[in-house]
Amino acid sequence: MRSCYLLDPGSPRLPRLLDRAAAAGLDTAVTKLEAVTPDLADLVRRRGLRLHGSFACFRGPDGPPAVDQDGGPWQPMEWYTGVRPNDPDWNARLAERLTTALRTAPVDGLLLDFLRWPLHWELELRPGARPRSASYDPDTLRQFTARTGLRPPGPGAAAARWIAAHHADAWTEFRTAAVTGAARLLAAAARTARPGLPVGAFLVPAADETERRAQVGQDARELARVLDLLLPMAYHAILHRDPRWPARLLRGPALPVPLVPVVQTTADAAAALGRPADWGPPIDTADFTALLDHTLAAGSGSICLFPGEGLGPDRWNVLTDRLARTRPPHHPQEGPTRAR
Repeated sequence: MRSCYLLDPGSPRLPRLLDRAAAAGLDTAVTKLEAVTPDLADLVRRRGLRLHGSFACFRGPDGPPAVDQDGGPWQPMEWYTGVRPNDPDWNARLAERLTTALRTAPVDGLLLDFLRWPLHWELELRPGARPRSASYDPDTLRQFTARTGLRPPGPGAAAARWIAAHHADAWTEFRTAAVTGAARLLAAAARTARPGLPVGAFLVPAADETERRAQVGQDARELARVLDLLLPMAYHAILHRDPRWPARLLRGPALPVPLVPVVQTTADAAAALGRPADWGPPIDTADFTALLDHTLAAGSGSICLFPGEGLGPDRWNVLTDRLARTRPPHHPQEGPTRAR
């Protein structure tokens, strides 16, 4: 997959952007599933591109609330409110919403977004930050006890301290199982509604699987058993990293599904469409060029550019040149969904 994520699919400039995307060598456009209409799908496909929809799973404000490691309710940060992924009723409603949407949305693929325990990783994983942990609410702790036989004191901060000191591994396994189970449920719902539809998910960027599992309960190897592609969100400027950093995320053990790095095209606040967000220091054309060179060399040639609206003329030219020099990815797994 060579793609770009569209934050503003209703923009009057979209036809021109899609023309540039097709000419540059991209093959897919991605946007929110709820924004997909027949007219949008027609615009995309007339240019020879596929259209993937992203579906927000565990993001508030109306989902089951979480409790942080200090015993307080999970506080919103910028535009983000986290939702815990272990509430059976919420997950059933998600599956129903997804099924309903896929019956009418003319998409060629589905990408599960916010498929994790609460963490506003864009700020909380920056160097020197203190990532929060969740959720130490009564329902979650009852589930933890039922799964492990362990009985934390609490709920709240006492439970968080006890788990961190004595049973961190069991807590990580419990949280990871919740995320993988949610992925399995939603993927099954999607494939029932649209047989053969490829289903993927966005990953929180992490140095290794141990870190990602502990932080948000995402295990790439386990998710690869139930999904068709995985997309690590390698936003280097947002995380105050250098342009070589996304390539490092691609050098872990091989997975049986495509790994598509999502890279940042701009730090301009205007690209966030008025949503309060700190996207890090500016990205100049030299940084963007280095980002492409290192990321494409380290991976399979797959890439997703976020956002597509952040590509001005110079960056489209650089992208066109770099994609022309790189062998296109061949990922048969992205075709009809693999049998399971």
